[in-house]
This record gives sequence, structure tokens and C-alpha cells, in this order.
Amino acid sequence: MTSSSRSTGKRLPISCQACRTRKIRCSRDGRPCQTCVRRGLGAEDCVYLGQPRLSSENTVTADATLQKELLARIRNLEDTLHKQAASSYMSDSLSPQMSPSVAGSFSEPDSSIGISQPDIRNSFLGNFGTLQTFSSGYVRYLPLASQWGSVTGSAVHDVDADIPEEGDDLQIPFARNNISREELLAVLPPGRYCDALKDVYFRVFSPMFHILHDLTFEAEYQRFCHDPSSVSTAWIALLFIILGIAVTALDDDDPLLSDLGREKTVSRNIKVLSTRYRSAALRCLAADGVFSRHSINSLQCLVLVNYARIHRGLPTWTLLGFTHHVAISMGCHVDPERFGLGPIEREERRRAWTGLMILYINQNNTFGGPDQRIHSQDVKFPLEINDVDLLTGGKSEPAMQPTQTTYLLLEYQLSKISSMICETLFTFAPRFSISQIETEILAIHETCDKRYQLDASGETLPSHHLANLNTLYGHLHQLFLLSLRPNLCRYLQGEVTPETCSARAKCAASAKATLAIYQSLHDLPQYSTYKWYNSGLGSFHAFHAVVVLCAILMHPDSQFEFTETHDLLWRSLDAFAALSNRSNFCSKAVPVIRQLLDFVNARNQQQQNLVPMDNTVPTSAAPSFIQPYPTPPVEYIPEPLFAQLRPQNWVSPGSVQWDGWNFLAQEQRLRQSGLG
Repeated sequence: MTSSSRSTGKRLPISCQACRTRKIRCSRDGRPCQTCVRRGLGAEDCVYLGQPRLSSENTVTADATLQKELLARIRNLEDTLHKQAASSYMSDSLSPQMSPSVAGSFSEPDSSIGISQPDIRNSFLGNFGTLQTFSSGYVRYLPLASQWGSVTGSAVHDVDADIPEEGDDLQIPFARNNISREELLAVLPPGRYCDALKDVYFRVFSPMFHILHDLTFEAEYQRFCHDPSSVSTAWIALLFIILGIAVTALDDDDPLLSDLGREKTVSRNIKVLSTRYRSAALRCLAADGVFSRHSINSLQCLVLVNYARIHRGLPTWTLLGFTHHVAISMGCHVDPERFGLGPIEREERRRAWTGLMILYINQNNTFGGPDQRIHSQDVKFPLEINDVDLLTGGKSEPAMQPTQTTYLLLEYQLSKISSMICETLFTFAPRFSISQIETEILAIHETCDKRYQLDASGETLPSHHLANLNTLYGHLHQLFLLSLRPNLCRYLQGEVTPETCSARAKCAASAKATLAIYQSLHDLPQYSTYKWYNSGLGSFHAFHAVVVLCAILMHPDSQFEFTETHDLLWRSLDAFAALSNRSNFCSKAVPVIRQLLDFVNARNQQQQNLVPMDNTVPTSAAPSFIQPYPTPPVEYIPEPLFAQLRPQNWVSPGSVQWDGWNFLAQEQRLRQSGLG
């Protein structure tokens, strides 16, 4: 017998060396063993001397060089594919093919804004992973890379073993999950209040951010009302965030606010109640073990928590990244048709992914992320149909009126255009021109006009569709104001050309339209449940419009323009003031707007004393009223005001530089002292 392990006459150990050294029990189930895994050790630390037990590992060790070569080839192939995909991305057309129905344009790859899938990927369409679904409702996506476990020597772990029976303490940023289900249910308001808030959510918010299948949730809600134990903890989390969002839409004198809250002011009541229900939603997710197991309800809840926090002006970026990874871990970055799911589950996944992308892109614009493209494997847009159509199983003809998903699809397009604008304004080598972006905006504007037109009977749309249309128009005008900022600034610096004069006229028109929308949402009773929007994003858009108009009024083309615009600005100030009781943004904006209008008045008076202005009412030949810009321009556009016009200050409400307006108070003191 040759010298071998048998010739020594000694029995080789069957436990790994790491466990033998620590004198602890070895599970002996692979390399690394589960004991080493729990201790945080890897395969290099988990060594067996009993090679016959792990003969497969002998083969792996012997073929290590071949494995490394294969993995290197795989990485090179992936790098090549990514480069080719990026090349195709940059060469995509910028002209969207908008059909009369948004469904047609959104069901195709989004070539208009550079996210179409390259042709080279067609031969790799089979290279996707699988979904692993558990009886409890949890879902995990197993990517194709897991199939290389036999090559790398690392087998896929038993998914059931990864789902903890008891919660751990790593539920960051969520609360510790030692709270019982009964304690969570005790946080819910009485049933009649849950009913009322649920109805508010589906009347106001669901048409704007339609990521749920309303009929499915309603059926589950009725089942929950009869038997609270019949739903999962993740579904209870979803109910909590729905309540937390709905409470922000309550009117100031709604008895629900006074019944549920005990604070002295409306804003405090809304803040406390929305925070209470958001926190309860996160605690439910923590109790459900969201760090290691996920369901469509937990993903929907996370997306809505991010949505709620963004509209409340709260930090979101970190939680949004976590939500993005949860969606990927569930395979939502792969189109659900590949998994053989039913129509409702397919659409729930697509809607959740689309809603997440809207939030992600907008936040990425705010933070100036390095890569504004979100890679996914051919995820299709949600169908532009109503929820009931998913139950009937048939896709009806293109609807004459907008559907429940129309707004979500259009909002996604606007978020991509916003990303294009940020890239164009804030990078050294932009891929898009201002004229291309303007064409994109006008195309979406035309689509909105077509999809939200009057129906054949001549009746007006339901109020929620009209409110949605107003918010879409407000977003469109915001994009116009941002994209035209370079040419407007050139005009304000004294460069008067047909191009800059056109930019001035377009900015003035968009700013006035924005304020008209803001005023309508504030004044008309049918929009009373949209104060939450007007207090947040609507006020931000309106404040941007106010600043642009004030800059333009530093040198009006006629006294008529000055008077008309000045009156519009004062009326808008009243709306800002009325919303200050529930909006921190408005409470900050009111003194700035008031000082800015006083500043514009003083400058206009000085200008009239120097050069009398034309009082003629403008006609269609408006450009003839534009006077040659005086020199030096800084005399009429002070440097601090010009600095506040920088586009990076107007990407989102959180980017507004409030400290930059301090110069207005200084100017006011100088005028009062007679030195200004």
C-alpha cells in the first residue's frame, strides 16, 4: 500500500478544522459548513482533512484554474454586452411615436428618451432567472448566476433556512421587531375611520400613483374586517401606509382630523397622524422580516412609504435604495411574463416597478447621481387599462377617457425628461439639445391634451382626472422653465436675440400658466382634497414661477405687462399665505415673495423715472414692445437675484436655497433708511 491516509492507521477528522479548533459542533454539510457561515467564516477558513467526505471539493480544487478562466470569460462577456448596450442607449432616437392612446406608446420600448433595449439582447432573452415562491406568500428571485454554483463551488443556500423563525435585531432603519401582531393592530383607528381614510386614498391618491390593484385590495380589506388574522403582516403594513397618506388629504375642518388627532393646529395634526401610521407600517414590515423575505404587499408598502416621505419633504434616498434592492430581489426588474404569473400579479409588479422608477429618477436628479439610467431586463410598462379589465381578462379598445394608469405612465415620461434636462444642464458633454428636450415636452403636452379631452357626450371629466391633468400641466411648465433657463439668463444678462426673446416669452407664458393652475387648485371646491399637493410640489412650482416672473419684471416690455403680471403675483401671494398653516414650504415662501414684490416695485419706479414705459396694450406683435436691454444689465438684475435663478436651485423643493434670499431684507432696510 502506498503512503496514503489509510497507511497511517489514523482516522481522519470529519469536522472542519475551524470547528475543531473552537471545539464546537460542526454541521459537516459542505464547505463552508453552516456553523462557519453563522460565525462569518468563508470557504477558505472551513478546511476538511477528511478529503474522501468531500470528494466533489477535490474536483473543484483541482479545477480551480479552469474555473477562474471561465469566470474571467464570463465577466469579459458581460462587460462587452454592457458597453454595447450603452452604445445603443446613446444612439437612440429622441422623437417619441405617440399614438392617440397612451397605451400604444407606453407598451413599446421607450426609444424617445433612451431606454430602449438594444437589438443584440434579442439572442439572450432566455437568460433570466426564476422565481421561488413560498406557501406563505414570500417571493425570491434566483438569478441565472446562481446556476454557476457548481462551477464556483458555492451552492445556493436553502431559502427556507434563510427565513428566520424569529426576528433579528438588524431591522435598520426599521424599529425593532419584538412587537406583537396584536399591538400593531391596536394602532389602527376604529373601523369607521379606516373605512373613511381608505376611501380618501382610493379617490385621491390611487388615480395619481396607481401601483395597487384597487379591487384586489378592497376584497382583502373586507376579508380583514371580518377576520384580522386572515391577512399577512405585510398587508397590514400596506393598510397603515394607505391611512398615513390619506390623512394628508383631509380638509382643515374635516372632523376626522379632530377625532383622530389631539394637536392644536391642522399642520400638527396631519404631521402627527401621518407619522404615526408611517411608523406603524415600517414596524409591521420589520415584524414581517422585510430584510430577508418579501412579498408584493411589502414592496407596495415600501414604494408608498417613499412616496409619502417625498411629498412630506422628508429624507428618502437611503430608504429608496433599499426599496430598489427589495424589488430586484423579487425579480421585478425582469418582465413578469417570463414567470408565468397571472394578469393581476403581472400588472402589480409592473406598476410597483414603474412607480419606484419615477421616485428613483426624481430623487437621483435631486442628488445628482452619477448614472441616471436604471437597467432592467425588458420590463414592460403597465397596461393602460382600468383594474376591472384585468378581472374580465380582455383588453378593451383604447378608452376615450383616461384610465387608472394613464397618469402614472405620463408621469414616468415626465420624470425621464426631467432627467434629460438635468443631464443637459449639469454635465460637460450632454447628449441632448434644448430644442430636442422642448420637442419632447411638447409631445407629452399634446398627449395630455388628447387623453384628457372631453368625452363624446360633452360631459366634463371626473374631478380626480381634472386634478391629475392640472398637475401634469404644472409639471410640464416646470420642465419648460428649467430647460429654457440658459436662454432666459442670457436675455437677462443683456443678450437680446430672437432666440433669447423667444425664451423670455415662453418662460413668461409657462410661469403665468403655472400660477393659474396653482390658483385653481386652491380656489375651486372640487379640488379641496388636493391641498396636500398644492402645499408641497404645487407650491414649489408656483414659487419657481413667481421668481421667474419677478426677474422678467425687472425689465418689462410694457407698463401693461408689468401691471398685469404684478396683479397675478399678488393674488398668488394670497394662496401661499392661506396654505401656510399646513405647509412649511409656504410659510418660508410668503415673506420672500412679499419682499420680492416690494423689490420689483421699487426697481420699476426707478426705471419709470428714468425712461417712461409704453402703456399700450400688447397685441399679437408682442416682440415689437421689447425694448433694447439697458447697460449694464446688473443695474436691473442684481447679482444675488441672478444667482437664485440658477437651475440647480429648482430641481426639487429640497434644492431651494432659502438663505440666498436674505439680500431682499437688506435691500428693504436700505430703502427704508433712504439709501436704496
